Amino acid sequence: MGRWIIEFIKYLLDCVLSVLYCREYKCIECGNYVEESSICNECSKKIKFCKEFIRIKKNNNEVICYSVSYYSNLMVKLILRLKYKSDFVCADIISSFMIKVIQENHIKFDSITFIPMTRKALRKRGYNQSRILAKIISDKLNVELIDCLKKVRETKDQIGLDGNSRWENLFLSFKIKNSNKILGKNILIIDDVITTGATSYYCAEELLNNGAKKVKVLTAAKTSI
Repeated sequence: MGRWIIEFIKYLLDCVLSVLYCREYKCIECGNYVEESSICNECSKKIKFCKEFIRIKKNNNEVICYSVSYYSNLMVKLILRLKYKSDFVCADIISSFMIKVIQENHIKFDSITFIPMTRKALRKRGYNQSRILAKIISDKLNVELIDCLKKVRETKDQIGLDGNSRWENLFLSFKIKNSNKILGKNILIIDDVITTGATSYYCAEELLNNGAKKVKVLTAAKTSI
């Protein structure tokens, strides 16, 4: 837990110093100086942006899932550095792209939440990258961030599982909490990567079954099995 807290404090301090002293930014990919970002225009072209969305219809529920890009090139590096290197500058970059998707697709929502981790997984990593992304987005858009989902059982790693197995693996893994905060609301769920949509759907279903009006999902990347 200690390592990521130190890294996060360093990141926050760097943000404050950048504002106070107008420090120059460096592109996180190529190292060239940029004006007001952590990624240059040329390197951002390496991101293969995703134009379509996934529509999941199941058990009389419908969930639309948007993604910033396909899981390739620079986006892979950004996600992995955020998840496993505690590089919170990457969270800032990814969240800025996610906000752009929200604005371009006119995604309307009252509150924002995130895909939860089990307590064991959270202790191991020290932080939930999806929560960090959701927090940055909620702050920048001035939208309420709510902690309303919990993962109640350990599951197999989804990597290596086929489509049906992924759905079976996550069945009954998520439960609602703080249900009073979602009643009648349009909720946006934030996550890093979507593949079959099983994780996104089961979380959305839990919200819809407990009073949410509509639920949409936004991820940093979209991949396939």
